[in-house]
Amino acid sequence: VVFESLPGFFVTGNVYKPSGKLKKKSLAVILSPHGHFPKEDDYARFRADMQIRCAAMARMGAVVFAYDMVGWGESVQVPHTNSRVLLFQTWNSIRALDFLLSLPESDPERVAVTGASGGGTQAFMLAALDDRIKVSAPVVMVSSHFFGGCVCESGMPVHKRGSTVYTNTEIACAVAPKPMLWVSDGNDWTKNNQHVEYPFARHIYRLYNKESQVESVHLEREGHDYGKSKRMAVYPFLAKHLELKLSNIRDEDGNITEDFVTIVGREELSYFKAKELA
Repeated sequence: VVFESLPGFFVTGNVYKPSGKLKKKSLAVILSPHGHFPKEDDYARFRADMQIRCAAMARMGAVVFAYDMVGWGESVQVPHTNSRVLLFQTWNSIRALDFLLSLPESDPERVAVTGASGGGTQAFMLAALDDRIKVSAPVVMVSSHFFGGCVCESGMPVHKRGSTVYTNTEIACAVAPKPMLWVSDGNDWTKNNQHVEYPFARHIYRLYNKESQVESVHLEREGHDYGKSKRMAVYPFLAKHLELKLSNIRDEDGNITEDFVTIVGREELSYFKAKELA
């Protein structure tokens, strides 16, 4: 997919949805932004873990959109180091949601966003700004002491007003009392989630008498990724709050499986030909 979020400025990505004839408003809507990766040619939209989670969520009954960060993949008209990249990127997410909700099979009452790392930042930023997001699941990102480390996460700045500093925890909790899941691990800045950030979130939700709407899964021995165990935590949460069919990705023994996903090459997922980007 390619569309213009601003005149001449393109959003590029891939749509995953169930095959066959789809009824009007029959599918939940899930935005899937990605994070940063150390290798220049290792773009998350094309990575196996992105393909797996998007395909699994589609099989559960959602239309899912994996789209490029500004300056990554095929969205290269503005460099990722641009001082206003946070603005551009969040605007792209809003327009991506516009695009998905324009599809007749999309249900505007069942809309979620989930991503890891920089994609996790984009998930809670978008959820805080756009009331159309009903459910959020930021993965390995929410922290009270770390702001992101990139202009696409902590630029402009968005965390400070005068002498007051707002943390990512407070921004993420701006969605209360809507359903929200945090997934954290023991080897990055989310290592304190169970003892610091998550109790704060529960307090905020308790003010609405909706404490059961916020959940946390902490994987102490894991690291900074959207790996299989993180996905296994997110699938049931999204299924519960978006009325998805978790049974569609269970094997004959009742275990959640991703073995049905076929990984395809970058060429097959790209919109533009290499010469068009030159």
